[in-house]
Amino acid sequence: MTPFNQSIKETDYLTWESCADPRFDFYCPPPKPLHKFLPEWFKNLRGNIREYLPEGFGADHTLRHCLGFRGLLDIGYSIALPVDVGGWQTHFASGNLHPEMLHGTPWADKPGTPDGGWIDPTEHSKGRDFSPYKYRIKLLFWPWRAKMAPGWRLLMTAYTLDWRRDLHAFTGYVEANHGSNFWGWSEPMDPTFNYYNVETVVIMQAGAEPVPAGQCIFSMIPVYEPGYVPRPYAPYPF
Repeated sequence: MTPFNQSIKETDYLTWESCADPRFDFYCPPPKPLHKFLPEWFKNLRGNIREYLPEGFGADHTLRHCLGFRGLLDIGYSIALPVDVGGWQTHFASGNLHPEMLHGTPWADKPGTPDGGWIDPTEHSKGRDFSPYKYRIKLLFWPWRAKMAPGWRLLMTAYTLDWRRDLHAFTGYVEANHGSNFWGWSEPMDPTFNYYNVETVVIMQAGAEPVPAGQCIFSMIPVYEPGYVPRPYAPYPF
């Protein structure tokens, strides 16, 4: 179980806080810098492309020499998945989003799956997911939030060090002190700080294997905006 009301000071402007909610009955590790989540392919990648392409190419460099990619190792944070995430509903991974919310994009395609969709171990649809859509949107509620100094915001985006064909994490940049988090917080917000709940939206291909616990699927990047003042929370519709 995730320790309740845990506070981890990361920097002078960022502190991670965990919530006290008994529904989260398994351990969710705290956020860590992105360089703690290096993918295996990058760990194993050699710097000389001739080890894979004997005739060579250009300067014979692989991605290990890319300054842009290497710079990603120095920014941002993430959290490893605490549990497997698939087509079923849990308190952590909710499916209360619909592909037609992305109408006009490939995410709203309807090829479906030949066998009728995912096996769903819950009682929903009597154990099966018969949605005709090719993708399922999942809203992940992490039991952590960022407490940030004035002027600081938190950009939520895809995991910047790896890519998957069957899963995509969307980018979001919410106002501070937004009150949408699913979990209960017993510690009040200090009005002199900016708070950001860790909530991510991912889309998964129907029929794909569940994403196993321990995987890193998103990034959180602190952004400083001098003079930023959070706008008052406005409920839907905006």
